[in-house]
Formats: sequence, C-alpha cells, structure tokens
Amino acid sequence: MLIQMEFSVTGFEVGPIAANCYILKDNNSREGIVIDPGGNPDTILASIKDQDVEVKLIALTHGHFDHIGGVKELKKSLKVPVAIHAADGDMLTDGKKNLSAFMGVAKEMDAADILLQDGDNISFGSCNLQVIATPGHTKGGVCFYGGGALFSGDTLFAGSIGRTDFPDGSLDDILDSIRNKLSKVSDATKVFPGHGPASVMGVERESNPFF
Repeated sequence: MLIQMEFSVTGFEVGPIAANCYILKDNNSREGIVIDPGGNPDTILASIKDQDVEVKLIALTHGHFDHIGGVKELKKSLKVPVAIHAADGDMLTDGKKNLSAFMGVAKEMDAADILLQDGDNISFGSCNLQVIATPGHTKGGVCFYGGGALFSGDTLFAGSIGRTDFPDGSLDDILDSIRNKLSKVSDATKVFPGHGPASVMGVERESNPFF
C-alpha cells in the first residue's frame, strides 16, 4: 500500500516507559513540530539539530508524565509554545494528575501556552494536522491527523488500545473514540502510536480486536 506523506517523521523511544516521541519536518521547508517529548531532552535536541528543524510547537497527545517529561527542557531551549487539550491542561502543573508523583519524582512545569479543542489545526510550513479529541485514556487525549499520518498517542496502538484504569480513564469513551471519532481517518493512513511499532489504519480496522 502506497503511503504518501507531506512531512518527514523521525520517531524514537524516550523516558522510563519507552514512549514514542516524534519530530516532524515539512518536506518543503525547515519548519516542524515535536510530538510527546516524554524524556531524554538532550537526545531530542540533538536530533532536531542534526535535521536542521525549525521547531514551531511542542504538541502533546495527553498529559501523562511519560509523554511530557522533556517538555520543560525543550521549551527552555527552543523557546516555542506548548499545546495540549484543555481537559488535560492541569496535568502539566500537577505531579499527581500526570502520575509522575507516584513514580517518586513529581514532574511539574509551566501551564500550556495553547489549550487545544476538537477540530483545531496545527500548522508548520505547508503542513496541517487536525486535532481529533479522543478521550478514554485521559479526558483530554487527542490524535493529530493529516498529511497521510495519524499520531494516535495512547488512544490506539498496533493491535491494541491504551489503558483505561488510570484516573479519568474510561473504556466506553476510548472505544467510542476509536470506533467513531477515528472513522474519518482513511485506511491508507500511517499510524504512529504513543508506544510500540507503527501501523496502518486499514490494518487496524481489519485486525485490531477493539474496532
């Protein structure tokens, strides 16, 4: 299946729970964004420098510590805004809500600069990603969709879904998000999840038991 994308994607595992961080770069310019810098900020910054990316935004799929752990350092170095869905906004500033306090060291940082809503757009260079609100793993979980790609955070994994047994999680909500909110995503779309390997939306619709 031919997958055409409007931007390059560099993904690697970061942080104590091996969350996927993604650096996106517009194919026609140097502009890009970072999605879910959950840790290892030095590694992320080195990759940004190697690729000569002009980062415009740090975008978060949700507020758990393993997806936000490197935000403070990246924001300080890059001097760019941080965006998260409004329903997860307080997770950035509260170590208990982002679950880091239960890991022994509370991760707390400045409030987000941008509070996202369903249907918002994120732009960099000539590229646009649509914000799709997909509650279930957290109240403010989102996916970013566009340019032949879906960045699904901890909503959808290859062959599985995110946990719903954390505070504010809901199995009913995440199933509704996957089966209904992601219905607009084409089968040819490359899926880049918050953990684990990438997939393709058509494969997930056919084989993922949660669809």
